[in-house]
Amino acid sequence: MAVSSVQPNWLELPRDVTANILQRLGAIEILASACQVCPLWWNIFKDPHMWHTVHITNFRYSPCSPYNYGDNLTKICRNAVARSCGQLEDIAIDYIGTDDLLAYIADSAGHLRRMQLSMCQRTLT
Repeated sequence: MAVSSVQPNWLELPRDVTANILQRLGAIEILASACQVCPLWWNIFKDPHMWHTVHITNFRYSPCSPYNYGDNLTKICRNAVARSCGQLEDIAIDYIGTDDLLAYIADSAGHLRRMQLSMCQRTLT
């Protein structure tokens, strides 16, 4: 049996199929790297429909990680909420739920139906 050496061209997939695949990534993966892969993916991630659900959870804390607690994850969360253009319906965040961030989400997400906060003990007032 001969093995084909032809590689699939992922850019030839229909846009809706590509968007469906990319929706399986989390906000951290999207904003930290995936949106920089190619112009097609960048444009797909600009669509507010891609941001109806934002989960910044289940990440491993590491003091060496550039995406650990604090400012970086808060910026990623704010960016995801902003990209939803007010269409955010579901958000879940671990550790970074400060008073300031929650106020931003409340002001920016008029269609919010569900919010899950875990281990959010720190406040910035």
